[in-house]
Amino acid sequence: MTYIAREDGQQFVIPSYRDVLSAKKSGLFQKEVRLVANNYGEYIALQRKSPTQYEVAFSPDPGYLLGETVWSYFKRPRDLIYCEEIANSNEAILVIVKSGSVYLDGKFPIDSIADELLVFQTQTNQFDIYIYGNVPISQTPEEGKISFEDSSVKSFNVLDQALFPKLPIVSQFELKLVDDALKAQGIGGFPVKTLVFIVGLLALIWGTWNYLSSNQEILPIPIVTPSDPYQAYIDAMTSPDPYLEMRNIHRDLIRSFSMPGWTPISLSYKGDKAVEVAVISNGMRTNTLYAWAKQNNATVSARTEGFFVTFKPSILLNRPKPDKIYSTTSVIANLTDRLSYVLPGNNLTIGTSVNKGKYVRTTILINFSKIVPTTLNLIGQQLRNLPLVLNSLTINMSDEGLSGSISLTVLGN
Repeated sequence: MTYIAREDGQQFVIPSYRDVLSAKKSGLFQKEVRLVANNYGEYIALQRKSPTQYEVAFSPDPGYLLGETVWSYFKRPRDLIYCEEIANSNEAILVIVKSGSVYLDGKFPIDSIADELLVFQTQTNQFDIYIYGNVPISQTPEEGKISFEDSSVKSFNVLDQALFPKLPIVSQFELKLVDDALKAQGIGGFPVKTLVFIVGLLALIWGTWNYLSSNQEILPIPIVTPSDPYQAYIDAMTSPDPYLEMRNIHRDLIRSFSMPGWTPISLSYKGDKAVEVAVISNGMRTNTLYAWAKQNNATVSARTEGFFVTFKPSILLNRPKPDKIYSTTSVIANLTDRLSYVLPGNNLTIGTSVNKGKYVRTTILINFSKIVPTTLNLIGQQLRNLPLVLNSLTINMSDEGLSGSISLTVLGN
């Protein structure tokens, strides 16, 4: 479920996808928003991050953003952790804000809260922490609960009553249909002034061309154009960002854990850009699996190796054409530093390099063992805006966690 309904009927939405999109070109921005909405839901909320950027949240359901509403209630601290026990259940609401943006929000089993927070014990933050009820977070070390170093805590607050039942509605955080949300921000209206300018400009160009063409000497047209030695590099880099691919893989991984009566045992992502999950039955019949797959935009195949669920590939936008090329060594060093925050230890293997003339292709492998799904998502975030291409990913699931590897290509000089 993508929302939490309150007794008064208000719905607080957990977006299926969030991203910061450039609004420098209005037409391109609208196209990108609509394209992403086709995959993640027709209801959106727009938050301006800068004069040329919006943070966009997508959901298949209307309502109000959960994370942002909680964050606003507590006066928008830079880093926030809020955890509230839900009455008469074994679940809790968890909201995490990092550097002024909602990092995670939703309803989680209480016994999984510590896993969601574990990664922040190795990072430098100044969290304002608010808790209510019997949740596994404590100010000082306590058996069965997670606590943070004093240097990571700006304030620790225990509320005497639940916030969610009285959480104020903020119109700014309402998710609306795409067209309505864009119009509310003054985007997508009919550009009369721009149209008049373009028509006038076209008339001037046509008049000039008409005059010159009547006196123009006919010249031969060259049929051979010089090739760009960087074209192969450009073609490789104008592919989807591996960060977005990893977000989709994480989404499908989480969905696979919700199969009734079936257990996922491995996941693979290859050149066809489709996520394939091997599953085994816990005694449930196959008609249940087929029904679940139909509801989740997936297909089921039976092979000699067993049953496999394949999620339909999402449409991802390609990266803009690159205008720079970076040192392969510096890219790998940067990635190594980024990974050290979420995946301690020596987990990066550097493979062979192939000199392509103007650039070099180097294969690298990120290995991981016994991690939780949230850590996989964090690994994906470290790939953002780097000159990388995602080749493949394999995961084996067990009671101890996720183990596997991510194959990437580094493009540089």
